[in-house]
Amino acid sequence: MRPLASDDARDQIRSRLNLVDVVQQHVRLRKQGRELWGICPFHSEKTPSFHVSEQKQSWYCFSCQKGGDLFTFVQEIEKTDFVGALRILAEMAGVELPERSGPAQERAALRRRLLELNRLAAQYYEYVLRSMPAGEPGRQLLARREVGEETAGRFGLGYAPAGANFAAFLRKRGHSIPDAVEAGLVRRGGEDYFQQRLVVPIRDERGQVLAFTGRTVLDGENRKYVNTPETVAYSKGKVLFALDLARSSIEERGHAVLMEGQFDVIVAHQFGVGNAIASSGTALTGDQLGLLRRFTDEVVLMFDNDRAGRGAADRAIELAQEHQVRTRVARIDGDAKDPDEFLRGGGSWDAVLRASRPGWEVRVSDVCEGLNPHEPRDRELWVGRVRQVLAAIKDQVEQRTYAEVAIGKFEVGAQFSITPEMLLSALPAPPRPGARAPVPPAPPPPDGLATPPLGNKLSHSVGFLLAVLAVRPEALERVLGILDPADLEDGDRAAYLRLVGALERGGLDALGQELDEFPAEEQILVRRAWAAPPPGVEEVGDRMVEEMVHTIRRESLARRRQALRKALAEAERRQDFEEAVVIGQQLNELRERT
Repeated sequence: MRPLASDDARDQIRSRLNLVDVVQQHVRLRKQGRELWGICPFHSEKTPSFHVSEQKQSWYCFSCQKGGDLFTFVQEIEKTDFVGALRILAEMAGVELPERSGPAQERAALRRRLLELNRLAAQYYEYVLRSMPAGEPGRQLLARREVGEETAGRFGLGYAPAGANFAAFLRKRGHSIPDAVEAGLVRRGGEDYFQQRLVVPIRDERGQVLAFTGRTVLDGENRKYVNTPETVAYSKGKVLFALDLARSSIEERGHAVLMEGQFDVIVAHQFGVGNAIASSGTALTGDQLGLLRRFTDEVVLMFDNDRAGRGAADRAIELAQEHQVRTRVARIDGDAKDPDEFLRGGGSWDAVLRASRPGWEVRVSDVCEGLNPHEPRDRELWVGRVRQVLAAIKDQVEQRTYAEVAIGKFEVGAQFSITPEMLLSALPAPPRPGARAPVPPAPPPPDGLATPPLGNKLSHSVGFLLAVLAVRPEALERVLGILDPADLEDGDRAAYLRLVGALERGGLDALGQELDEFPAEEQILVRRAWAAPPPGVEEVGDRMVEEMVHTIRRESLARRRQALRKALAEAERRQDFEEAVVIGQQLNELRERT
């Protein structure tokens, strides 16, 4: 198929993708009446101010005052330019773009081929596990771990037998073996990368297979797990295992449960913990938290209760704070070493969840362990450890709260006169709530990335009229009958004619299509009006239109008179009488028009 021209591609993408679906991959949207609202992904906030209009395919944030359409949203969220957003959306929509040259084209094409190979591999491994005698070792492993067929099917579990069976499968169907090597599916010698292993697909939040983990079925194998190496299609620090299956449960329950191992997650889902996810063989990263925050702002950390697990939880608590994600820590009592054993042994997840505590509370409690408050040396150690934890807390109110918690846990308040002020006095002052770090100057935009021109600042009355027309285009006919563009100043006139021209060409549909070519100030004005129509706009009639136009003409003429008077005074000061006569005539013409 011949690639589409870029304008055609943009139209095709708009026709195939819904802004709401794209936004919901990044933001939890909730319906309030007929409107969709969420937490803005472009700045830190607690009260939703991000509005999406499905009808107009437009978004606007009332706090940071950013707004746009499908393409500008992807530009902002992916930190890319229009061309980058076009490529991302084209892949989502299945639209072929004009041919590109060089490394970017090759990388994009390779990524598509690797994803297709991963899809085929997942189907192949799952078929072997489910239907072939060669899959028996995998079926036995799942039986020992008490993973049922339904759960195995939901996670797409499969089995890779010994030899070069998958490589032969690919050759028979004409697929590239070098690509399969690049995907981490075949070794350079020609044998399969995964052999005699239960295979667990790693999928993105949309269910696309990016990579695999292979768990050995052999007792004497040194490498219990083998993972797909990083590829152009897979970066392990940007993926959360099982998020595609857990996302709806996360939204329903209001939190995610982050576990260490994939089998922990698989078994957890089987036992009803449908919001369980894992970080896929890596310490929790900022990218993963950013991904998770699209669905929730709270995560329960379910790590092993050993030194390594506690250290991982401590790091996760601090990192989550940077991404405005609240944490709780859940721990298992008894002999079970992980959630897998605990749940299969009949343990109650609800009880574990009820006993979970806020992350910072757990941290200030853990520093008490092994210390005696009646020993001066232990008290000194405790103060140092607690201060170290408190210094990591960014919010001053939380700092004081957990200072009080720490004193209560160690029981040193009344008897030894240790107060929150004593613990906090030596700490550096945290940044004020809402304060932001200095932002370095933005680098010059690359070609094609410059934002639309800001244009002249619109007068308030003309801005209000344009907002009304953007919401009630049926008022345009009356406005055209009584407002002469010549009565407007240059900046107001240009904005008015742009909006009127789009409405005359095709109403709100044309305005929506042409809006991204308007100056930024006018784009924001229109999108803000779509998100929150001006007061009284539903009752706009001829009389209200006439009053708006009369106000605009009066204000515009007043500003022009003032400017001409200044120019006249300057001409007289210079004794430029010829210029003064011309300006005087212009003033007389204005007086005749009022």
